[in-house]
Amino acid sequence: MYTIIIFYKFKELSAEAEERARNQWEQLKSQFEKFGIRLVSNNLHAFGTKFNGFLVVEAENFENYVQFWRWFKDRIRWYVEQTMTIIGLKKE
Repeated sequence: MYTIIIFYKFKELSAEAEERARNQWEQLKSQFEKFGIRLVSNNLHAFGTKFNGFLVVEAENFENYVQFWRWFKDRIRWYVEQTMTIIGLKKE
């Protein structure tokens, strides 16, 4: 089992774009399971960093994560300026 922390930094958005991003997020997270990805948590703020927040996800295998990431990054790039990931193997 892989645990992945995905830090994200939003672009400056208009009120309309923020609403569009929120709606899209609801649609995106409902599709994680088709990639074998489980959303563990969505965290506002990443205190001590330049990021606005971070996701914690789990994947049964690395290939699932790679397929997910290719799909996911293409859908968020219009409102996410930067990401950083930390990937670990779950010990227990």
